[in-house]
Amino acid sequence: MYDLMTGKRGDKDIRYLFIDEVQDYSAFQLAFLKFSFPRAKFTLLGDLNQAIFTHENSRKLLGELSSMFPADKTRVVQLTKSYRSTAQITNFTKHLLTNGEEIEPFNRQGELPEIHVAAGVDAAVEKVKNQAEKNLTDHETTAIIGKTLKECRQLTDKLAEVGVKATLIRTENQRLVKGIIVVPSYLAKGLEFDSVIMWDASKNCYPDDHDRQLVYTICTRAMHRLTIIATKELSPIFETVPQEEYQLV
Repeated sequence: MYDLMTGKRGDKDIRYLFIDEVQDYSAFQLAFLKFSFPRAKFTLLGDLNQAIFTHENSRKLLGELSSMFPADKTRVVQLTKSYRSTAQITNFTKHLLTNGEEIEPFNRQGELPEIHVAAGVDAAVEKVKNQAEKNLTDHETTAIIGKTLKECRQLTDKLAEVGVKATLIRTENQRLVKGIIVVPSYLAKGLEFDSVIMWDASKNCYPDDHDRQLVYTICTRAMHRLTIIATKELSPIFETVPQEEYQLV
């Protein structure tokens, strides 16, 4: 609005604009960028299934973009093959989505994801400890991903009490170290790790479909090994995953 009121016409010298993680942009923000760079050709990259900040807006984004750019000058390329994770992890995670059947796994074999449901928090922490120590014998980095920073801070303290040294990631600028790190979900987005432990995948923490894309994003951070730990009752989001795609431990 300020630019319109002051008569600013945008930067006409910029000819190419590349935007990554476009699912986290609103149509308004993209329209402003189009106004700011009127002669630029746009390349937009993203995964709408990982829209953990915009949620509902991301589902309408493609339609809104079609009205923003001329149809005869727009090309949509859908990339369906996943190269980050093993075939077993990809086959597991695609069932977390309502439209995941089109995702193709890369032919790299590994272990089935494991789901552990503990009787309480202390038992769950013990499972995290055992799994993290096992992971370190095989891989350089294990990320324990919780939903919020508060939950991650509490878990880091509990792990310290049972003798596990873990680094808590608090900000996006913090350097990632080898070993065991604890990171909130919103900071794990866009990253990848040898092994991932999803902390507290319980019904109490992820009660309904509103968190489906967040759960998908957490689980797809894993390259080689995925472990999901819940307390008392597993989130209903996992009910869409066939039993043959994971091990219930």
